[in-house]
Amino acid sequence: MGVKRRLPAISYVRLENFSIYRERPTVEIDIRDGVFCLAGANGLGKSSFLAAVNFCLTGIVTHPERDSFSSMRKFYQDSLSYSRTFFDGRIAELDRDSAEVTVHFTVGRRKYELTRNLFEPQSLRELIVVDDAGQVLNQDTDDDEVRHQDYARLLVEDCRLSKFEQFVFLQHFLLTFDERRHLLFWDEQVMTPLLYLAFGIDADDARLADELTHAVNRAESRRRNAQWQATSARRKMKELGGDAVDESLLDGLLEQHQALSEAVDQATKELTKLQRDAADARLDHANASAEYQSLKHQYDHLFTRRLRSRSAPRLHPAVAESLKTERCSVCGTHGHQVALNIEERLDTNHCPLCASSFTPETEIDTSIDSLKEVDSELAEAGEQVKAAQARRDRIDKEVDAALQVYNDKVQQLEAFDTENEKTLPTVGSGLVGLLEQRRVAESERMHAMERRDEWARKRDTARRELEPLQKALRVAYDEAEVDFVPNFRDLARQFIGLDLDVFLDKADRTRFILGLEVQGTRRRATTTLSESQRFFLDIALRMALVQQMTEDETRSTVYIDTPEGSLDIAYEAKAGAMFGKFVFSGKNIIMTANINANQLLRRLAEVCRSENMQMLRMTEWATLSEVQASEEALFDEAYSVVESILKSAAPTEGSVLA
Repeated sequence: MGVKRRLPAISYVRLENFSIYRERPTVEIDIRDGVFCLAGANGLGKSSFLAAVNFCLTGIVTHPERDSFSSMRKFYQDSLSYSRTFFDGRIAELDRDSAEVTVHFTVGRRKYELTRNLFEPQSLRELIVVDDAGQVLNQDTDDDEVRHQDYARLLVEDCRLSKFEQFVFLQHFLLTFDERRHLLFWDEQVMTPLLYLAFGIDADDARLADELTHAVNRAESRRRNAQWQATSARRKMKELGGDAVDESLLDGLLEQHQALSEAVDQATKELTKLQRDAADARLDHANASAEYQSLKHQYDHLFTRRLRSRSAPRLHPAVAESLKTERCSVCGTHGHQVALNIEERLDTNHCPLCASSFTPETEIDTSIDSLKEVDSELAEAGEQVKAAQARRDRIDKEVDAALQVYNDKVQQLEAFDTENEKTLPTVGSGLVGLLEQRRVAESERMHAMERRDEWARKRDTARRELEPLQKALRVAYDEAEVDFVPNFRDLARQFIGLDLDVFLDKADRTRFILGLEVQGTRRRATTTLSESQRFFLDIALRMALVQQMTEDETRSTVYIDTPEGSLDIAYEAKAGAMFGKFVFSGKNIIMTANINANQLLRRLAEVCRSENMQMLRMTEWATLSEVQASEEALFDEAYSVVESILKSAAPTEGSVLA
């Protein structure tokens, strides 16, 4: 039997200064075993909640438009830069330093408590790891980066993996079905490394298989590129004519030049983006300042009018001071009688100074309310000015840094061109004769053929090293098939109600897939299934893989941003039953769903009841749109229906899932 992994089971989440939840920026949630459902409405930040939890666990957020997957290590490294800016706009500028996410979870018998700032992918602000005896396992340090490294080391050990990148990969590609709607069934690049981990291959061997698969495909790609370069050079030689010359260029110069050119292009894009952001930040600051000045002028106008009003002698500075100090501000007489005399005249609507009568005006109270209202708006506008200024200052610094990087890259490219101008002449410049062009083309062809053969040797070497690992995977799958396939069938049948089968197949010489068979017909393309079938069968596959790869007695959590919009009414209840089947196998789900009248949440509530399901309403976290607010009673009604089902007497598992 292969290695059984252990994966995190979440028990607590706290979001602090999470500005996207404007009405409740600090949220604290205890999560029980079973189903935790965050129920809300469109646009309130349900997907951002899952992203924040995943960011705390892994330090990254997956780019929704990522390029094709090549290796776990490269995926992790490439995701770091995107993750550092993902929460820009979701978190207010003045909350950047204090915006944090805290997660508590267990892996096996160890308990983890960690806190991560939402802009620090490779740092942890707090970490506590304790065993079942209460002993703290992480080292005592004030270094946030060391704390993250300590976390990664302990977590990998507990999950029975060999690298943190493996955990990141599993968390984002297996355990999480989010708004990207990524499908495992039809992605052999992701499926291949996942299968090694899911079917119990030793973690070091799984990592080696991932690296060798990447090496084989990289070598094959470069072999094809070299062959194309040799063919292009041969074609160029025929066009030029002349005698062949056995002369070679310096190895790798073209690749170096391309790399330097790409670095300049990337630096240009980054600088341009930041310059646009800086322009936007300056405009936002100018608008915020203008709004602040407008409100200040309005406040000054109201205040001055109030002071000058004959209807408010009590508020005159001289009168107010005399009442407060019991000393006449005009003649200097001191004593309690001074205040009493002033109060007597004011109470009879006479001026304390000249004894003239006055008529109180009802607009006084109105002016006080107006002052308070404008003062509140002025304070809020002042905070917006501070935030806009802070954002402008931060982006200006980033522009300066990006400009320095751009200048450095341009200088490197210019220096390279100057150093190699004779070796890499410009065709058509008039400086290189026909014969010299012929010699360069011949050299390029010979060089390309050498590179082609070298990359072919590297490819074949990696393939030979990979073959024993591929055989080990086939053996592991054959041993696990007796449990894995029935588990998948049971879960998928809850949803689709059809006979299904799943089988291990080779996509090419290095990659594997799990093929899908529906009613005896193999479905090799996504177009052969409806959208809802694709989504929920893929979720069923993830659930079956989690059941297969983890210990039966340990909990683990999967994360589902429910694609309920793809379901028709016939399948809504079926999807809820499938989720319930997974929970009753001893695993956990954290899911998001819209509060509506569909059957998914109702059926899930019927299956799980309050003993195995929590539902938290998030419509009070963020500001509803005008349309949503006008129909809030509909949210209340739908929520109450599910709540009443949760609180009713729990049926047996079999009676509901049958």
